[in-house]
Amino acid sequence: MNAFNITKSSDLKVLETLVSQTDPFTTHRCVLITHVMPTAEPYIRLVNKVFEVALVIAIPYSADKETLESLEQSGIRTFLPSSVDEAFIQSGPHVEELLKISHDPLIVQEVGGYLAGYTNRLKQYPHFKGIVEDTNNGHWRYENAGKHDVPVVSMALSPIKDIEDTVIGDSVVYSTERIFREEFNAVLQGARSGVIGYGKIGTSTSIALKGRESTVTVYDVDPAKCIRARFEGLRVSPLSQLLSESEVIIGCTGKTSVRERDIPMIRDKAVLVSGSAKNEEFDLVAFDKCCQKEEISSVVWKYTRPDGGCFYLLNKGTPVNFRDRSVLGYILDMIYSELFLCMKLVADEKLNNGLQLSPGKIHNEVAKNWLKIYEPNFSSDCEDKVWSFDEDKPLDLTQTFLLQMEAGSAHSVQ
Repeated sequence: MNAFNITKSSDLKVLETLVSQTDPFTTHRCVLITHVMPTAEPYIRLVNKVFEVALVIAIPYSADKETLESLEQSGIRTFLPSSVDEAFIQSGPHVEELLKISHDPLIVQEVGGYLAGYTNRLKQYPHFKGIVEDTNNGHWRYENAGKHDVPVVSMALSPIKDIEDTVIGDSVVYSTERIFREEFNAVLQGARSGVIGYGKIGTSTSIALKGRESTVTVYDVDPAKCIRARFEGLRVSPLSQLLSESEVIIGCTGKTSVRERDIPMIRDKAVLVSGSAKNEEFDLVAFDKCCQKEEISSVVWKYTRPDGGCFYLLNKGTPVNFRDRSVLGYILDMIYSELFLCMKLVADEKLNNGLQLSPGKIHNEVAKNWLKIYEPNFSSDCEDKVWSFDEDKPLDLTQTFLLQMEAGSAHSVQ
């Protein structure tokens, strides 16, 4: 039997191994600002074995109430903000309150830059160890917020995170198709789809749509990405044309892809979907200002323009894939494992202040443990070079290029 036998998505075998190899940090506590779905509960409980989980702040659009209740019943305190905006307002003060009532070292692991504007207050507490950030959106927030006088370790650009992003697109399209079937009695096959943003998630979303025999058009503000999409077999067009022609519009930018000025261009009866983070992909304030909103169901809003045309928005403009637990299985195990090791890094080492990327040694440790557990063919060959691969010494491509140029020049002289 191969590694991809059916198993519970909550089986975090890599994380369990890493936790079992780690002595508990008896004085360290942590705050998790995270998506609290049933698949997250095993992660929270495993982290709690090493770092006391002082508080879980649940992201509102992905919070499962039964999971929150289960955590509370086991003694893990939780807080559910009323909205994403409230999460941004309340997360910092909640962390600061914990720092005031105890001088035990405290680490925060979060998913979206909720503390990006609050680090100037947290730096006042010498027992605040630092922050671990999971997402691109959060990484950008910390980057744009300027200087941080506390360590902020981001795994947004890690090769482990790259693997997750390749499957997020399929989970976005899966959840979109479910809503199409349940709410519109329709399928994506044959639909004209538009994908805004051709990064990692936009690319995987486009592939998933093509796999469902949808006609896919791509737009990205980066002209080079438009060219890449064109040479990968997709149609590309200006944003105005994509909006006016597409029956399904999926935003994958991680920022705001459809603004007030774009509303008149949206095709009549088009369906808008967020494959991004939070509720930022579409300008919902402008939608409410320029259109009449009607709640068709718990997952479908209808916006009618003054000209009588309309469009639909799924899942209140929040990431549609969280309706179906987002990413599952073995990939989730990798992500949680890297987050845990980043927390351990913050606790173990005296890191420089400021935004920094998770180091290669962590990616290497996660990947090797993953292969040992899920690909037994590798673990049975202890002489394979994969086990001696050293991610701490990556190839210096710039230096290699210069050496090649020098070699070429020497050869031409001879």
